[in-house]
Amino acid sequence: MKTFEVDIRSLDSSPDVRVIALNGYLDAHTVADFDRCTDELIAAGTVKIILDLQGLSYISSAGIGALMGLSQRLKKDGGELVLLQPTQKVFKILDLLGFTRIFHLCDSEDEAEQILRS
Repeated sequence: MKTFEVDIRSLDSSPDVRVIALNGYLDAHTVADFDRCTDELIAAGTVKIILDLQGLSYISSAGIGALMGLSQRLKKDGGELVLLQPTQKVFKILDLLGFTRIFHLCDSEDEAEQILRS
């Protein structure tokens, strides 16, 4: 069975920024868990999110749709979504579908934090 795990933490240097580390597969079977997690963060007032994709093995169109929806919700509230260190496989999927031109992609947490501060 495919696994999916979410770990959430705040940045020490920017307590209003949440880092969500995803592990496993973000697809039609796991996207509801992802949506539930991000809905709770937004309801609590979070509008700046770094999505750490280092542990994400695969993302489907349903997963990409969830990222788009999250990005739109955050922007509506004056926030932003930044993707951090996607795996090579996930990057290829995002790039092939043109989403590397839509999302902010960063190689380091410091770089992601700078984007969220600007």
